[in-house]
Amino acid sequence: MNLQPKRLIFQCIALISANLGAFGLKTGFCYPFFYCQACPAATSACPLRAIEQSVFKGLITWRFLLYPLLLLGFFGVLTGRAVCGWACPIGLLQRTTSRIPRRLKKYRFIRNLGTHPIEPYLRYVKYLLLIGLVVVTPYVIGFMFTDICPVGFLTGTIPILALNPGKFVPNIFFPLAAIIFVLFLILIFIVERGWCRYCCPIGAFLAPFNKISVLHVVVHTEKCKHCNVCSYICPMGIDVPNMDRDPECILCGKCVSQCPERIIAFER
Repeated sequence: MNLQPKRLIFQCIALISANLGAFGLKTGFCYPFFYCQACPAATSACPLRAIEQSVFKGLITWRFLLYPLLLLGFFGVLTGRAVCGWACPIGLLQRTTSRIPRRLKKYRFIRNLGTHPIEPYLRYVKYLLLIGLVVVTPYVIGFMFTDICPVGFLTGTIPILALNPGKFVPNIFFPLAAIIFVLFLILIFIVERGWCRYCCPIGAFLAPFNKISVLHVVVHTEKCKHCNVCSYICPMGIDVPNMDRDPECILCGKCVSQCPERIIAFER
């Protein structure tokens, strides 16, 4: 069963729902995925911004803090990191760019990026960003990750610039945010789902829930023929036959659809 058309439908619905502000629908809710509230069409608030504001300069506001944590935790307990694979608009963006890094793998340098010994350790960067820039830095000095966030630059700054030519007044973080945005583009064009693998703070928050989530992916290894089709097709670069509730799995279902032996499945 090919799950990918269904996943695309879910991703498109999530993208539309994230931008209903263009039709006047604004809510006081947080997104359960990565999207910027500065987007002119934004429907809801960014969960990272809510966390940052809730601990800003040591003044903890529990109602702002608990809401995004409980929201993300709810989805995490039910589906693990499936939000990344089935709903996140930035995940959809990387889905559209994924063919480019796969084609670039014909070049040794690009191919070696995913197999270098340091690569597994780079995946911990997203946890450092979550703890360091989303929680600790706002608490201590007030600087916020969302001020330099490339997703905010893409969905917030660029549309605002386009809608208000000559009127936009950049803040002091604009040059740094622009540089980080360029690096973000380079990353997603040379590494498949590079943002999800190495940098996404929301992915970092949801990843540990894969270990306990109700919905998860199971590989019946006793029947595996080790053809490695699943590992090749995995957008997160996971060794699928040997994974056991891997925190990097975004439950996209590509391995479930492509396994010739039908030994990989979603289970509850």
